[in-house]
Amino acid sequence: MKRVLFTPGPTEVPSEVLEAMAKPLIHHRTDEYRQYFLETTRLMQEHLATTHPVLTLSCSGSGAMEAAVVNLLSAGDQAIVVEGGKFGARWGMIAQAYGVTVHTVSVEWGRVATVEEVESALAAHPSAKVMFVTHSETSTGALFPVHDMARVAKARGVATVVDAVTSFGVYDLHFDRSDVDGLVWGSQKGMMIPPGLGFVCLSPRGWDLVKESKLPKYYWNLAKAKGALEKGDTPFTPAISLVLAARAAMLLLAKEGRDPVFARHQRNGDATRKAVRALGLSLFAEVPSNTLTAVHVPQGVDGGAVVKTMEQRYGVKIAGGQDRLKGKIFRLGHIGHYDEGDILRLVGAFEASLIDHGASAQPGAGVRAAQESFRSSKPSAAARVG
Repeated sequence: MKRVLFTPGPTEVPSEVLEAMAKPLIHHRTDEYRQYFLETTRLMQEHLATTHPVLTLSCSGSGAMEAAVVNLLSAGDQAIVVEGGKFGARWGMIAQAYGVTVHTVSVEWGRVATVEEVESALAAHPSAKVMFVTHSETSTGALFPVHDMARVAKARGVATVVDAVTSFGVYDLHFDRSDVDGLVWGSQKGMMIPPGLGFVCLSPRGWDLVKESKLPKYYWNLAKAKGALEKGDTPFTPAISLVLAARAAMLLLAKEGRDPVFARHQRNGDATRKAVRALGLSLFAEVPSNTLTAVHVPQGVDGGAVVKTMEQRYGVKIAGGQDRLKGKIFRLGHIGHYDEGDILRLVGAFEASLIDHGASAQPGAGVRAAQESFRSSKPSAAARVG
């Protein structure tokens, strides 16, 4: 049976990326590797709409988050953390581990913090240097208004660093036109390659904070990474095969085009949400992200059994809830190289599994709603999965 990942990370890996990873290994201190590495960096800059350096680290997205914290702050500094899920809360845990005083804007999981709530926290803590916020909260499927939040933070002299782990490749982050001072993301989501690479991009204001930072750092030293990048290198041995995979993935995204990529994710998200509602189910997130659709598990249905049946009978792997949401939500991922046919497969397997486990959904209702959603919107080119 062919099994396809529809989790919010890792995502399905395109065949072009798999082929790039299957090639014989090359040495990283060679002109050949430097050419590929610099090309990959340039493609990421173009996708991010930035002229600022994009730093590649051999780590997960959480490693990139930690790198941002230790390079921008010093022990005793104050920071504001906006949290409404597992990964927003992670910012606070990292900062506190390094002796940073954290003030939280905490909202119920599934809710989205407002700009007014952020403004209130900024006013209450005028000594804060940096605000950390997660754009697309993977644990809840909620999308936070990070650009509006960054605007009010900048007005008070506070830098904003955004976890874009599940929004890079899904939304136009237009870094150079924004008030955001730092972005971090990982390789296994919108970039469509296996886990193992983390990325950091800083504004000039961000690099000013790097100069002031006194927190200990060795592997996470971004100034060293920036200096090495200028020569086409990294300070330490890179994950060579993953960098070549990133090049292949970014070439795919560049060929499709920035705006078509973002539009495709919008269409896929819209179709999935309409299918869920047609099945009589309710969305969990107050403001749903185009990365994934979080759905309340209907009363009387074993959510874990539905997830298992989708994988074992229909070859479709989705995710359940994490931490306090375990057994309470489904998370249907549509981030990455998916087209209309892929989404119809996802919806069909979800619908069938729900009915298999006693849900009162109308057979065919979800698939029909998704098809109607696609018909009513502008078509996108086939993405080809696997």
